[in-house]
Amino acid sequence: MKQIYSSWIKTCVALPCFMLSLIICFSQTISGQDSIAVISGALLEDLLENNDEQAYDFFSLYDELQVYLKNPININTATADDFRNMGMLSDIQILQILNHREDYGDFISTYELQSVPSLDIGTLNAFIPLVSVGDEGSRKNIGELFSEADHTIVGKYKRTLQTKKGFRDDASSPFLGDQNHYYMRYNMTSGRNLRMGLTLEKDAGEEFFTGSNKKGFDYYSGFMYLKDISKLVEDFNLGDYSISMGQGLILHNSFGSGKSSYVMNVKRGGRVIRPYSSVNEFNLLRGVATTLQVTKKVELTAFASTKKIDGNAIINDTLIEGGFQTFSSFVINGLHRTEAEIAKRGTVTQNSFGGVVKWQPNRNLKLGMNILHNNFSSDLTPRDVPYRKFLFSGDQLTNISIDYSYRYENFNLFGEVARSDNGGLANLHGVLISMGRFVDASVVYRNYDKDYHVLNANAFGETSQPFNEQGVYLAMQFYPWRSIKFSTYFDLWKHPWLRSRSAGPTDGREFLAKIEYNKKRKFNVYLQYRFEEKGENSRFSEQGLRSLVDRVQHRARLNFTYTYSRELSLISRVEYNHFEKEGETSQGVMVFQDVKYKPIGKPYSLALRYSIFDTDDFNSRIYTYENDVLYEFSIPFYSGSGTRFYIKSQYRLSRKVYVQLRYSRTYLHNVSDILLPDGSYLPLTIGSGNDSTEGNVRSEVKFVVRYKI
Repeated sequence: MKQIYSSWIKTCVALPCFMLSLIICFSQTISGQDSIAVISGALLEDLLENNDEQAYDFFSLYDELQVYLKNPININTATADDFRNMGMLSDIQILQILNHREDYGDFISTYELQSVPSLDIGTLNAFIPLVSVGDEGSRKNIGELFSEADHTIVGKYKRTLQTKKGFRDDASSPFLGDQNHYYMRYNMTSGRNLRMGLTLEKDAGEEFFTGSNKKGFDYYSGFMYLKDISKLVEDFNLGDYSISMGQGLILHNSFGSGKSSYVMNVKRGGRVIRPYSSVNEFNLLRGVATTLQVTKKVELTAFASTKKIDGNAIINDTLIEGGFQTFSSFVINGLHRTEAEIAKRGTVTQNSFGGVVKWQPNRNLKLGMNILHNNFSSDLTPRDVPYRKFLFSGDQLTNISIDYSYRYENFNLFGEVARSDNGGLANLHGVLISMGRFVDASVVYRNYDKDYHVLNANAFGETSQPFNEQGVYLAMQFYPWRSIKFSTYFDLWKHPWLRSRSAGPTDGREFLAKIEYNKKRKFNVYLQYRFEEKGENSRFSEQGLRSLVDRVQHRARLNFTYTYSRELSLISRVEYNHFEKEGETSQGVMVFQDVKYKPIGKPYSLALRYSIFDTDDFNSRIYTYENDVLYEFSIPFYSGSGTRFYIKSQYRLSRKVYVQLRYSRTYLHNVSDILLPDGSYLPLTIGSGNDSTEGNVRSEVKFVVRYKI
């Protein structure tokens, strides 16, 4: 790690000088949209650190927040589910808002939220722009909603400037399309009551108006969503949508809470139906869904879906003439660039239908019953390996569950009990407690059987899929002063059966501590430490058997955010990652500086970052959220030794048109140490497989144009 210490020293001297010069030359309180980005970005970083294999639905979260930003919700009439839909409040915070409203009457101003104990300054900055205290007006009919709707078209282009291996002539399995990525989207919104959307995407390497995509794009998605259009119909969605049931033990393909520095965000919730606008081609449901308010106390949701999904097919031509097809696993990346990837496309039809009944006998108690049935056109037959012994196989699966939530003063009990049709059970139970004005606490217990079968769950735990896990999570949040918040959690778990990286039962523990200081809207600093220890396969085997060893990881982060003026804000961060396994250690360090400049009354803005990183290997990689263009979420990990920078500019050409341009570049100091027979060294590459590029530089350009009709 010594090779770039001199670069760090130069940068540590140069960056403050650069910042000072900007301050002198330019002399924004953080806007609602910026605050949303800060909170959602931090949450996404934490979730990816815990489970970097999970495909989170960032787009739906972003869309939901943008709807609230344009059409703030009345805080005096909003329900707990309305607040949960925002994805940024814990149930402790929601509970205290509702209690404040019940005890003191309607909020006179949104700034009265400052009297809610658990709403810290950072959350308030993001939350206040999304709510109002005004009258939302009378209910409008469908004709009025359509006539008053806003229409927007977004086009996006991006490309890696270096040539990836899959596009080269020597590729063993070449990409069939060009290197360009295209994305188009049409949005129609009318308040929060009417939304329509159409999304089209073509990934780099996929064919475009030729070959396997003669009709153009590789992916099409669309929906029409109506909300609160009558006293009977609460939600109606035609097209693509997502469903959230209970605590995620059966189905939860919206963005969900997990272990993060937001230690109280442990409870799932929100409306059952949400329109789907993501480019994740696996998580969506496609068909029709509706929620009906049957009585004042009973709510009924019903849905049906049919879609083609990608699968790793197994052809068995020994029994039936012409072949009998099963598939070994789902393919969820949505990529169709090579002949092999195209062969997996739409090999299986998945039909899903189900329902949710919610009963709320009083304001404190809510009960729900959930059922989901899936059937496939072919049998799912997992590969015959020990850790997959208890996974679902067959062509039909039914899950049922009961979930509950009970609120009494400052206590909120919640949970869900689920069963799959083979008899496997999954339990999750939790409590959120507001222990006075300065202390909040939460406890979550989960017990997921190793033979519990589920497909699209997203529940709280070490992994998002609720099977083969038992654990207890304890968390506390302290407010010793209004401007200081201390958060901590401890999670203890075990896996009773084998997993993909463990040849036997394992256990683990995780600890996080974070102290944060806010000075109104000017300054934020936090120090965060995370420790994790869990069992994993040894790298070595004896007589074909692998032993289990402990994998230990320490992460530390120091982050500063400073809003110098209404035009200029700065973010600085230093992060350290220490990984240890079988007596060998790996270390990583990263430092970055962000600058955001938004001149008042000007049509343009700039955001840039310069970062330096030095990690020993992939195990000590560091995840970092980056400010990106519209409908793009960049959370790369830094691995190796080098520098990275990006600059994003935005320019409003008129009231109807604005454009965004982003350029990023990664430079690695590493040199290859593999000697070739001719005496030269193997060229350095960035990435892996067909996505790798030769050399120590990798850059990317993105361009977005948005037109408001």
